[in-house]
Amino acid sequence: MTKPRILCWLILPLLLAAACAGPAKYTDVTTLKELPKDTYVYRIAPGDEVRVEILQDPDYNHETTVLPDGTASFRWIGEVDMYNHTLSEARELLRTKLKPYYTNPTMSLQLKRSNGPDPIVFLGNFGGSTSTGSTPQVNSGGLIAYRKGMGVMEAVARAGGIGEPDIDVAPYLFVVRNIKSLKDRQVFRFDLAEAVRGGSPDLPLHPGDVMFIDQSWLQDLSRALGYVTTVVSSSTQGIGTALLIDTVSDRARN
Repeated sequence: MTKPRILCWLILPLLLAAACAGPAKYTDVTTLKELPKDTYVYRIAPGDEVRVEILQDPDYNHETTVLPDGTASFRWIGEVDMYNHTLSEARELLRTKLKPYYTNPTMSLQLKRSNGPDPIVFLGNFGGSTSTGSTPQVNSGGLIAYRKGMGVMEAVARAGGIGEPDIDVAPYLFVVRNIKSLKDRQVFRFDLAEAVRGGSPDLPLHPGDVMFIDQSWLQDLSRALGYVTTVVSSSTQGIGTALLIDTVSDRARN
């Protein structure tokens, strides 16, 4: 056997091992000194439903829908540009515009949106759907409505739990953040077995996070992204908003 051929046989197993190995770059959650903060704040978008209540005028209770141009019509003040405002910003805007009609109006603003943040996506070896917060699996994948403060452990429960093998055999769950961005993409490795024993902090999830057990997804995140797109597009409409009814009120302040 010639030297080049011998060298080839020596190198080939190393290349195959490298191809099957885990991802070169990920952050182990147990090594984090501080968990990534979820700074997400919802901003009003077309199709959202807004309800306004004024303490001084119980009859004012008014509901309206944000139009495609971002405006919504309100009693007394007509059309108001609501697009891209946070709920608190929209409340302050309405309070200011309503002051000619009310002396220091005390207001509650409730937002029921039809388009919320990106849902959490789970792929692969999960136990299935639950009655709250997730849809039936589509080609071994499914969605969970994002809720601020939700961690990996709650999301796993909403995905139906981990399927076989037991987490002591395959204890790691991977979370990919910003999967659509090559620049901002992050990968976290979460030790489920250690978390069950109380030895690992729960990782807060962000809108659009993708979680899976089988780390082979990490070898080709472009393929994973395509699969995520398929799962999201085949989901039931409104999954991203299932847990996102929110209200702000200035009654305590006034």
